[in-house]
Amino acid sequence: MSSENTQSFSEKTGVYLRHAKAVTLYALNPAHLLKEEKKHKWYLFLILPAVGWMFFFMQVGLDKGDSFYVSAGNIVFISFLGLATGYATVAGIGALVTYILGKMKTEIRYDQITSCIALSHTYMVMSLVMGFIYRMFGASSSATFGIAGLMCTLLPIYSGLRTLGRGRSFFAPLMATLIGALLLIVWKFLMIIPL
Repeated sequence: MSSENTQSFSEKTGVYLRHAKAVTLYALNPAHLLKEEKKHKWYLFLILPAVGWMFFFMQVGLDKGDSFYVSAGNIVFISFLGLATGYATVAGIGALVTYILGKMKTEIRYDQITSCIALSHTYMVMSLVMGFIYRMFGASSSATFGIAGLMCTLLPIYSGLRTLGRGRSFFAPLMATLIGALLLIVWKFLMIIPL
């Protein structure tokens, strides 16, 4: 291989490693997004909670299938319903939080807060993947790993909101509680859909 090809390969590898490092930083510490001035592709970050919700409802369908007959079509339907609802719910909660912050005279953009909330779902997705592994041993997993995963998202959301609160000690716990309650309400509403 020529030296030009080696240098080009090395530069490409460096770019990929920098991107991987940035994605890992954002996924493990979403509050970092709130300190940056650049615009974020919030609509792409919303794929993470959408996939998390899809995994959760897929596990619900599989768990119900263990107890009584549930068709594969119904499991696919509720999985896609979870995908769409996860995307729309987090986008809506991001809009609500941005509106509340605007009323409190806090300068924050929709793309920052929505991206922070969306990337906080990294922990939920990891929890649900562990739920699928646990399920291989024949145990029901949707409620345990789904709700635990949702609760894990609240810590990075709280961290980001604390950064935004700037001295308002009541702000972060109240907003994180509101976000958690809204997420649980939407999940509970979807759970009543019969398969």
